Amino acid sequence: MLRSYIEAYVRHNRASAAALAVLSFVASALLGLVVGVGSLMVTDYLVRMEALGQTPDVTGSTVAFGTVIALSAVAVVLMLKSAFDVSMSTRVRQLGLLKSIGACDAQVRRLLLAEGCSLSLPAALVGVLAGMGLSLALVGIVVAATVGSRAYEPVVALTPQAVLAGLAVAAATVLLSALLPARRIGKVSVLHALSQGDDDYCAAKRPGALARLFKSRVGIEIQLASASLRARRRGMRAANASIALALLAFVTLLNFETLSNLSTQVTYFERYEGVWDVRVTVEGAEAAGADEAFLGELRSMDGVEKVTVGDAYKAGSGDLFYNVLTDSDASEERVAGELSQRLAGRDGVEVLSLSAEAERDENVRAGLRLFVDVLAGVLACVGVADVFASVLGRIPVRQREVARLLAAGITRRQVSRMFTAESVLLIARPLAWTLALNVAAVVFAVAASPADMPSFLASMPAVPIAVFVAVCWLLVRLAYALGERSIFRTPVLALDAG
Repeated sequence: MLRSYIEAYVRHNRASAAALAVLSFVASALLGLVVGVGSLMVTDYLVRMEALGQTPDVTGSTVAFGTVIALSAVAVVLMLKSAFDVSMSTRVRQLGLLKSIGACDAQVRRLLLAEGCSLSLPAALVGVLAGMGLSLALVGIVVAATVGSRAYEPVVALTPQAVLAGLAVAAATVLLSALLPARRIGKVSVLHALSQGDDDYCAAKRPGALARLFKSRVGIEIQLASASLRARRRGMRAANASIALALLAFVTLLNFETLSNLSTQVTYFERYEGVWDVRVTVEGAEAAGADEAFLGELRSMDGVEKVTVGDAYKAGSGDLFYNVLTDSDASEERVAGELSQRLAGRDGVEVLSLSAEAERDENVRAGLRLFVDVLAGVLACVGVADVFASVLGRIPVRQREVARLLAAGITRRQVSRMFTAESVLLIARPLAWTLALNVAAVVFAVAASPADMPSFLASMPAVPIAVFVAVCWLLVRLAYALGERSIFRTPVLALDAG
């Protein structure tokens, strides 16, 4: 019976079945990417520790990386659960008919679980393998780009255990994602399923703050959009949370990276500008004092203008500092190279070039920005995928909703503006919370840092934030455009719209 029912459902709902399979593939590919990168990073860490002769240990960086991997995996699980929730919720009336002719809650749950697994499990297993393959490609690119700065040979390979773990996680994710909404929908009463289904669009609720704010400027479309989103707030929770996390992670980390850069400029590069271009640090030599013979060697080097000893900002550190000021960038590079060769192998002696330190700092910050971009991009993909699943998976419900609106005198152009307003609200709400939290956090952080507010405002990453928000909104609007096209493809709606 289950097989016949599932085959009949797929045959009559090819678009919905294909959408669920595609979304399962995408979600599992992201999950495979996360698991693959995590496994490769662990393997690389163990190989690096072995090459350096050190014992592997749990550090703050490993904890942070593990937390990011876990949060990304949870976000992907929520994305897949949301897809199942949308797919099953649109059929509440149909399931109510089954229960009215004698099907019990357990039978409905088994039906939904078997249907979800048969449609999604094969796609999920293929997707997780594709995601792991993508992780190999990405890590291979990173290894090729950093081959000159590595003192060991990295291992870019996934173990069979990692592949099996990824497949097991994907299968467990599909089962759990199908089971949770199946249990909830299986408990819906026959009366509720037949009379209302999962659509509480007409429920009277107070408009939200944004709807009240733009009511006089936008018109009825914003009210309809706000009411529609409130009616589907359960199905949109994962999308809202993922988009909010993406915006929060991107904006917050970019702001704090900018503030950290300003603080470093003030407390390090600007502080030592004109004081030294090349510095030789001798650990524990402060009490012994400067070596006059070494000072003479430094002053006699070509391109050296001035040599001083000590650092007022690091008094009492126990270390001795020789500060060398050169006459040009070329001299700085040459003097730093000669001193590094001359002092190589001497314990407790370090040679620094201010320009090289600035370049190294910029490379580190570029890596951090890339990490922020990737993290925010993954979270944004999860949120946008949830929007696609919710919009495209609820086509029958939206068709009934739009039919009521057309019958009430709303034009097709107004319906299109309503969909545009929904896409704006989906981005505006998490963006408003993100900006409010960041304003408070930035004010507090600037007050506690050596940088000032005018400097931060002049360096604020407004353009990257605006581009990221615009891309997220365009993707959300694309989902609504595809949904609108499917809705108005129905002949009855096309006649009403005309």
